[in-house]
Amino acid sequence: MENTKMEVKINNMEYTIVSNEPEEYVQRVALLVNKKISEVKEVSSNLSTAMLAVMAAMNLADDLLKTEAAANNMRNEISVYTDEIQGARSELENKKLEVENLREEMHKLEIELAKRDTELENLRAARAQVRQNAAASRAAVESRAKGTPVRYSGNAAGSGTKDGTLK
Repeated sequence: MENTKMEVKINNMEYTIVSNEPEEYVQRVALLVNKKISEVKEVSSNLSTAMLAVMAAMNLADDLLKTEAAANNMRNEISVYTDEIQGARSELENKKLEVENLREEMHKLEIELAKRDTELENLRAARAQVRQNAAASRAAVESRAKGTPVRYSGNAAGSGTKDGTLK
């Protein structure tokens, strides 16, 4: 933006200002300076214009320094919060990875459990078959002891004949 001449009023005096800032902004600055001079006048009404300007400048500089300090404190707090957020994000990513690893481990264990369940069912079926064969063998032994032939429907390891009677 190019330099522009404008009129401002401070402490009831007209001043011509040349600035490259928009006129609205320059008027706001002049209004703030006028307000600070009025505040000093309320406390000390017998000061010269130069002294009023110096005191207003001191008050503005004080406000500026306090605002800068507050801004620096806010920047520091934001930096701390940003670090905390980054740490929390990192921890979240680690937890997500941990959850994924646990899910994979759980899936492997579920597969292993299914295999073991199948194995257990097979063993139970084999045990039932062994018990059935043992019962048939016992019945055959008892039958031989009594001398009566016994019909057998299972396969007792070569103890049956073609017609289904036990030897």
